[in-house]
Amino acid sequence: MNWNSVIDKALEVLRTSDRGYVLMDMYNNILTPEEAAFNKVQVTPYNALKFITSQFSAMGLDISDKHVRIKLIALLEEYERLQKERIK
Repeated sequence: MNWNSVIDKALEVLRTSDRGYVLMDMYNNILTPEEAAFNKVQVTPYNALKFITSQFSAMGLDISDKHVRIKLIALLEEYERLQKERIK
């Protein structure tokens, strides 16, 4: 698994979450309530933040730590700034 797919999955989880919970079937597929009802699939509510945290932890990044998130944001902002300067 690469970072790109982990980030995409985290964004998908956040988009489909409802008050911090997502619905997952027995194969760990994330479903909307409409999809689950239409397809008559049994789902389990799952904590979206816990899911995202475990995905990033598996890749070695503890995003539950506020200081790590702040440093990551600072790194991305600095990277963007340097990219803009390089283009000029």
